[in-house]
Amino acid sequence: MANTLNFINVNVKQIENQCIDSVITLIYCIDQTIVSLIYILNINGIAALVFLFCGLLPAAVPRLTRNWIQDGTKSWNQSYEIYNLKISDAVHGFNTIRHANAYTRLKLFIKNALLMEERKYFFMNFRRNTSNFFAQVSYTFSMVISLAVGSFFVVKGQILVGGLISLFLASDRLTSPIISIVNITNQLNSVRPLLENTVLQKLEPRQYDNLSFVNLSDKKKIIFDHCTLGYNNHAILKNINFEIFEGDKVLITGRSGIGKSTLFKSLLNELPLIKGKILIDKQLNKNNFLSNFGIVGQDTYIFSESLRFNLTLGKDIPSSRLIKVLKKVKLEYLANKNYLDTQIGDKGLSLSGGEKRKVEIARALLNKKDFLLVDEGLSGLDDNSRKQIFALLQSLPQTIIEIEHIMSIEDKQKFDQVINLDTK
Repeated sequence: MANTLNFINVNVKQIENQCIDSVITLIYCIDQTIVSLIYILNINGIAALVFLFCGLLPAAVPRLTRNWIQDGTKSWNQSYEIYNLKISDAVHGFNTIRHANAYTRLKLFIKNALLMEERKYFFMNFRRNTSNFFAQVSYTFSMVISLAVGSFFVVKGQILVGGLISLFLASDRLTSPIISIVNITNQLNSVRPLLENTVLQKLEPRQYDNLSFVNLSDKKKIIFDHCTLGYNNHAILKNINFEIFEGDKVLITGRSGIGKSTLFKSLLNELPLIKGKILIDKQLNKNNFLSNFGIVGQDTYIFSESLRFNLTLGKDIPSSRLIKVLKKVKLEYLANKNYLDTQIGDKGLSLSGGEKRKVEIARALLNKKDFLLVDEGLSGLDDNSRKQIFALLQSLPQTIIEIEHIMSIEDKQKFDQVINLDTK
C-alpha cells in the first residue's frame, strides 16, 4: 500500500515533469532541427555538415552521464519512499505517539528523514544540472570550432559573411547563463516557504483541564465524581460515579455508542468535562499525569520500522530489557537480538492481530506505565489470541481499566469492578 501511494504521489508526478514534458520538448526540437538543417544545407553543404557534426557533440554528454544521473534519481526515490513511510506512520500512529508522549522523538525522526530526502533531491538535481552544464560547455566549444571552419570558408570565398551568420543563427541557440541563474533563483524562492513550514510544530493536540489533583487515601487513584461526559456540551453519560484503586482491574461495559470511549477521552483530557469532577491522587502528578497511561486499542498501529523502534519509540533501552519484556508478553520467538532489528510493518515482518496487541502491551511495560487503558483490546482477535491477551492483562500488576463490548460472565468475575454504563 505504501509503495502504491508513493508511486501515485511521487513517481507519476516525476514522470509527468521529467518524461512527458521532455518528450513534447524533444518533438519540438526535432522539428526545429529538420527545418534548420534544410535551410543551412541550401547555404553551403560542407559547412552545414560541419555545423551539424559539431552540434551533435554535446549529445555525447548525456550518454556518458546517463547511469550517474539514473543512480541519483533512484537514490532520491528511495529516500522519498522512506520519508513518505515516516509521514504515514506519524499520521496513522498519532494516537500511539501522543499517549507515549513521544512528540520530540517523532519530530526528530521526521526531520532526519526530510533532511535526507532533501539532500538526495539536491544531489539528484546537481547531477542533472552538472550534465547540462558540461553539455553547454561542449556546445560552446563546438560552436567555436564551427565558426572557425565557417571563417575558413569565408576566407576562401566559398561563403559570404552573411551566409556564415545565417549558418550560425540557424544551427542552434545557446541558452544564456543569466536566464539559468534567474530560473534557479526563482526555484529557491519558491521552495523557501516549504522549508519554513511549521507543520511539525502543530502536532500536539488540544488539551483540556478536566482533572483535579488532591490527596486521596486508601490507595485510591482516580475518582469520577458526578461527571457528565459528552461532545460539544451534548451529554452522552450523566452522573458517572466510581472509584479506582491502585492495582484494580476495572471493566467498563455497555452497548455500542453509549460513551465508553468518551469516558477514556475525558480522563485523558482529550474531551472537555461537561459537569462534575475527576479527582486524581496528587502523587500521580509528579511529572506529567498522562505519561502514567499506556493505551491498548483494537486498531494497534505498527510503524514501518524495526521491532526495536516499535517497542521503544526511539528511547534508548537495553536489548536485554526488551528481550525480557517480549518474553513476558509471550512473544518468545521474537525475543532475540536478530529479531529486534528486523523491520516489521508494511515493508517487513507481518504480525498477527494478537501479536500487534502484545507489542503494544510490551511498549507500555517498557515505559513503566502505572495504568493501562484497554479500549476494545480483545476485539477482532481469534479465540486463542483473545484468551492469551486477556490472561496477560489480568496477570499484570498495573491498574487496568478495560472497555469491552462483549465479555463472558466467567471473565467478568475476574475483575475487581464491573461498571455497566447501560444502567447509568
